[in-house]
Amino acid sequence: MAQAVASAGAEFIEVGDPLIKTVGVTAVERIKRAVPHTTVVAEMMSADWGRDQVVPTAEYGADAVFLIGPATIASVSAAVDAGRRLGVPILLDVPSGHVSAHWIADREQAGVDGFAITTDIDIGVGSNHPLARSQALHSWTRLPVAVSGGFSSTDRMVLRSPEWDVLIVGRSVTEATDPATAARLLTQLIHQPE
Repeated sequence: MAQAVASAGAEFIEVGDPLIKTVGVTAVERIKRAVPHTTVVAEMMSADWGRDQVVPTAEYGADAVFLIGPATIASVSAAVDAGRRLGVPILLDVPSGHVSAHWIADREQAGVDGFAITTDIDIGVGSNHPLARSQALHSWTRLPVAVSGGFSSTDRMVLRSPEWDVLIVGRSVTEATDPATAARLLTQLIHQPE
């Protein structure tokens, strides 16, 4: 799957938290070995042990680490310190419901390299659309903002939106009959001139 998506032009491949919990951080190593020239992001969704979320994944080849937003500033700072030491950027999930400009500023001061608005896979997009949240987030930070939300090639307005810097796409590719073709179509639509 990783090779198919990388050959289709994906710039990042996320090794999800469920996979890492199932088989361990060796999943990161196997994916990085399969696609050595593609940025591999390890999704480590734990609210504590910030340093220990970064060190093993970096040692197994992660190029960036994605942490859960409700983590304390202490955990975020520990993760950032480890990331700086190992040359691994830290992306922080933005929890819905209680995020403010102050919350963002505190995490920026802790040193995170970007933010992500994720959509709870069990809930779906619902009424709180991730692009609306991303718009607010962009008004509070200049750091990159990644957005997930069950997007596919049929979401043309989303693919053209200026409200995201990184679009996270999962099941519309991984569950496609032909994942390489699905990824290629998305990549072409995203990079297509207006």
